[in-house]
Amino acid sequence: MKIKKFSIGSLFYNNKFVMFFSVLAAIGLWIFMALTNTEEFPRQIQGVPITIRLSDAAQADGLKVFSPVNQTATVSIKGNSLIVKQIQPSDLEVVAQLASTITSPGNYTFNLSVNKKGTLSNFDVVSISPNQANISVDRYAEKTFPIENDMKYKSDYKSDPSYFVSAPTFSVDTVTVSGPEKEVSRVNKVSVQYEINDTLRESKSFTTDLILTDANGNKVASDKIKMSQEKVDVTIPVLSRIVLPLSVDFTNKPTGLALSPGQITISPQSIEVAGPKDVLSNLTEISLAPIDFSGISPTTSSFDVNVSLPASCKNLSNVPVAKVTLDLGSMATRKMVVSNFAIKNLAADKTASVYTKSLTVTVVGPESEISKLTENSLSAQIDMAGKENFTGHTEMPVSISVGNATSSWVYGSYMANISVSPIRG
Repeated sequence: MKIKKFSIGSLFYNNKFVMFFSVLAAIGLWIFMALTNTEEFPRQIQGVPITIRLSDAAQADGLKVFSPVNQTATVSIKGNSLIVKQIQPSDLEVVAQLASTITSPGNYTFNLSVNKKGTLSNFDVVSISPNQANISVDRYAEKTFPIENDMKYKSDYKSDPSYFVSAPTFSVDTVTVSGPEKEVSRVNKVSVQYEINDTLRESKSFTTDLILTDANGNKVASDKIKMSQEKVDVTIPVLSRIVLPLSVDFTNKPTGLALSPGQITISPQSIEVAGPKDVLSNLTEISLAPIDFSGISPTTSSFDVNVSLPASCKNLSNVPVAKVTLDLGSMATRKMVVSNFAIKNLAADKTASVYTKSLTVTVVGPESEISKLTENSLSAQIDMAGKENFTGHTEMPVSISVGNATSSWVYGSYMANISVSPIRG
């Protein structure tokens, strides 16, 4: 069997093929002409920036354009194809010429026009889309608000009675709201809104949106308002609770003096404390700020002492000060004179003289002990630590100790005049 050869030329003797080929060629020619003939078929340049310029006087008055911002337009141009094909969005600028007439805040609508920025200018602008700009002008304003925990919008969460739920804390305390003066002035409060539905037995942390509201409690929504941050991290501290007794410490207490529990009264005797479990597990009592024995005597025996807690704990009893009263009815006082002065921590290249020859002091202790004291039982020390470079005359604190009396001490504070001078070689 003889195979018939296929010939492309033979197709053109087929009327249907010739008709199809003619239509296809016409469409192709039209497309070619549309792409090359920019006189009859304008070229569209997309992404041309829209620029709104206010007059220098308006800007000096604090006016600013808040919209449109970063908006672009599509510009159709025609002309010589060689030139038109080279035009880029950066060679054009869409402007509102009459924007220079704005002198006060408000909303304005102006027609747009095109400026040619490049070196190629031999072309015509056919159209602009959009052809108008809605311009919003106002003075710039900013205001800083504290972040509030608005309980009105929050469900009442529950906590285990064995725990204390503290006030929420935020990752930042304030937020700055900025934008058009008219919009910013509407904002009356910045708050967080959230719901806690489970029973709290441990601290809870989450991130939530910040909400702007006006004076009537209505939400303020504006795409022209900017916030220094739109979200905030919220932590709801949940702490364990425990009741702990108060105890008192002393400084400069005579080594032989023993105060029985009946001689020390603390009011209140205990307080309720909230804190992390690991911290509370190591606490058996709350130690008050120490009391210096130099300030204690039979007539000065009641003190208001600060209640200090670890930084992570909270005083639920809200008792910042406790009253400590000492029963010193068995103690006696005696006026004595001390004239034995010594200076310690004096620089090796200096010498010192004490101009105060004696001090009359009050000694407190058991009658049987202080009655046996002599003037030689008392000694006074002046500590020059931290003043090693000092020379000249000055007044320094004096520390007085009682020898041969382990249950007695000196009441009051005393000063002595000294002179310090360098040793001459």
